[in-house]
Amino acid sequence: MEADETRQPFNTEAYAAAALAQGKTLDTVQSELSKRLQQTQRTLFSLINQRYEDFLGLSTSLTGIDTTIDELRAPLTTVKHEIHEVSNELQTKLEYMDSRLAYRAQLREKKQVLRLFLDLEQLLNRVGVVLKEAEAAKDLEHVTCLERAAVDVSQIRYFARKGSEYPYVVAAQQRIQHIEESLLTALEQSLRPALEKFLEQCATQNDMDPQARQTAGTEETAHLIAQTLRAYSTVEETERAEDIMRTALVRPTVSHVLGTQPGRGMGLEPEKFASMLRSVLQFAKSTCVPLVKSIESHLAGSNGSTGDKLAVRVVWRELSSCIMEHLPLVFVPGMPERFHKNYREACVFVSEFSHMFSLGNDSLMVDPVYVEFSRKWQLSAYFSIQKKHVIAVLEDFERGKPLDAARGSESNGTRPSTPAPKPQVEQDVLQIKHREGLLTEHAARAVWAIQQCWTSNVYLEALAAKFWQLTMQILLWYQQTASQCVQQLIQSNASKSSVQALESHELDELLHHMHDMFAMREVAMEQTRAICRVVPGTDNGSCGISAGLESAVGQALAPLDDTSNKAADHISSTITAPSTTTLASHLRRTTSQFRHTNRPSPSTPSPYISSLFAYLESTESKITHDQATSERIKHMLRSRVATRVSQEFARVCADALATISKTEASLLRLRKSRGSNVRVDVGDVVVPSGVDLRGKVPEADNDKIRRQIWLDVDQVARIVRGYGVETDPEFARFVDLIQPFGI
Repeated sequence: MEADETRQPFNTEAYAAAALAQGKTLDTVQSELSKRLQQTQRTLFSLINQRYEDFLGLSTSLTGIDTTIDELRAPLTTVKHEIHEVSNELQTKLEYMDSRLAYRAQLREKKQVLRLFLDLEQLLNRVGVVLKEAEAAKDLEHVTCLERAAVDVSQIRYFARKGSEYPYVVAAQQRIQHIEESLLTALEQSLRPALEKFLEQCATQNDMDPQARQTAGTEETAHLIAQTLRAYSTVEETERAEDIMRTALVRPTVSHVLGTQPGRGMGLEPEKFASMLRSVLQFAKSTCVPLVKSIESHLAGSNGSTGDKLAVRVVWRELSSCIMEHLPLVFVPGMPERFHKNYREACVFVSEFSHMFSLGNDSLMVDPVYVEFSRKWQLSAYFSIQKKHVIAVLEDFERGKPLDAARGSESNGTRPSTPAPKPQVEQDVLQIKHREGLLTEHAARAVWAIQQCWTSNVYLEALAAKFWQLTMQILLWYQQTASQCVQQLIQSNASKSSVQALESHELDELLHHMHDMFAMREVAMEQTRAICRVVPGTDNGSCGISAGLESAVGQALAPLDDTSNKAADHISSTITAPSTTTLASHLRRTTSQFRHTNRPSPSTPSPYISSLFAYLESTESKITHDQATSERIKHMLRSRVATRVSQEFARVCADALATISKTEASLLRLRKSRGSNVRVDVGDVVVPSGVDLRGKVPEADNDKIRRQIWLDVDQVARIVRGYGVETDPEFARFVDLIQPFGI
């Protein structure tokens, strides 16, 4: 065991950490280390004794090793020197090969540069010859020479860019520039007359009889223009060619059409503007479309892209630029009606232009000139004017209306006067009131404002989102205004007596507001469905968007439910107040009718029962509007009146029955305490109501009273059921409780 421990390597740090963890002192550690040292020495001595021969052979086995090493060192050193010499020789050869390869690369590069110089010089010489040939040629041959020169110039530009750092190329730049200018000048001198000739041919063709137009064909001229454009495209000067086509082909005719209008478009009549645009479209159809299609057919491999580019970048850009240049004030909505019509004509113009050239969806929309043309139309200013007009009609009505106008005039009984709006608006509002069956000015003006936003002479598709936002604001205005009016009417009517409140103008106005709040929902939803038919993206079966718009309208008008309930609560409380305040006196008369009168047991309800709902019927007679809305209002009032009347009637009847029961119990106790044959003097005790001087209550009279109350309660339940509504739950339980009285 000890030998095994001595064979293990001794780790000083681990031993010190273990000793520290065990809390050993330095003396203890020193003692342990001394013991371990002694143990290790004993183990070493034991091992030497056991293997003494091996111990002695350690020195004898190494005898002669130095001689062996010296014998091996000499050949190894020779091999090392030989390897070093071979390595140096190989390194020298590699360096030589690298230098030769670098020299060959330099030669190759110089050869390429020399080839570039030779090719460039050859091209410069050849293009000069071709340009001279072009000067002597005419028509298609002339353009063919220019097209060959364009190919050479394109290569010259490539070589010039590739060798731009070489002095030879730098020196040739002036010559190259001169050749380029000569080519571009020749191309322009070829393109511009060809365009003018094409214009003349088209004009001649338009003036000729339709049957003879084929003889005045422009195909050859179009072919000439197409080849010239191809030459421009070869030298990457397409924009220059497009600019020439705009100024030579499009601008003269369009400027002549638009430049005749004085005032730069201020107050331009829509009919005149539409006539100008039709003339421009006619020019594009008769001249530009044939040219574009011919060019596209002559330029193989364009796949329609060339035609779209020419239509947008040449024809459209010049047309729209001329409109913006000659008629800048047509974009200003100083006269909203004319601006609206002019903008609609411009939209039709853009649509017909796209259809005429069969442009893709994005070909025109992404063009920067189209974006600028669209931005020129001051749609935001136009919307602000229309919004201001709509809001002015609403706010002027509110400002011109006295604060107590909603409450009416109590002193003279006349209706409040409202400010007179513009005659046309006044007529429109009256027509809406009659057409939609509305009764309040607020609702009619709100409907007018919504319809005004979406009428064909105001609404623009580009402003659909803003007009929808304005529509929601109008609905919010009506909701808040109706709530304020109802609150004012309730406060005014609450200060009157019950009879005056029933006959007041405020009650009639509350009924009118309830009717219009219900009708407004239907009108708003119908108007929303009409909006979905004109707003882009909501037609073609887009049910999700339409449902979203209807949901937004429903949420905007949702607070009207609370307002309607408040009005119905006030009207129902006004109706029930005169009837319920006299219920206690009617019950007292019922008691006195059968107390000591020897009347027969009742078989019919009390006469006053039929008058409990008389005020409800008189109020319902004022509700003579459309059947659906009237029935809804009547049902709301009947439900509330039935609940209030039945609740109060059950309470009063329960109090009366409780009083009868208490009286009977009191007399029973009195008779027991005095004896059954004892008289009760009036001076000795207070005789309860319904008690005779003999100290007893006729039981038959109380039964008659209870039966009369049951008949009255049953009649109230029948009347309520006849209205198609439910009574108060407490009343229903009370009916079940007194059911035995009716047997």
